[in-house]
Amino acid sequence: MPPLTRWFIKTAMASLVLAFLVRATMAALPFWDLPVNVSALAPIFLHLFMWGWVTQLIFGVAYWMFPKYSKTKPHGHEGLWLATFWFFNIGLVFRVIGEPLHLLRPEALWAWLTMAAAVLQWLAGIAFVVNTWGRVKER
Repeated sequence: MPPLTRWFIKTAMASLVLAFLVRATMAALPFWDLPVNVSALAPIFLHLFMWGWVTQLIFGVAYWMFPKYSKTKPHGHEGLWLATFWFFNIGLVFRVIGEPLHLLRPEALWAWLTMAAAVLQWLAGIAFVVNTWGRVKER
């Protein structure tokens, strides 16, 4: 298994564990007397689960299992794959931090972090499609 696939899959598994912890916290909050607003945790769970776990696992498996791009570049452009990984994960971290803070304190201008997260994740998605498109072919 190529190193970048392991990065994607291990990061996906870490996101899954974090998503489960966030969801368990959301379920336990009614039993605790904490000032945390549960609605601020919902986007964290959603992004860690759907983006961090599902999408990242798909990216890692696609990098590894899709047909070769060419003999000299079996996975396509490696630099673009690295950009996909880092843009995606930095964007995910920004989103996990920024979105709940923006929900809880919109006057504090946390929207910029959520916007930066969206741009980074969009760039990662475009890089993934550009790099994978040529690998979707007949034998």
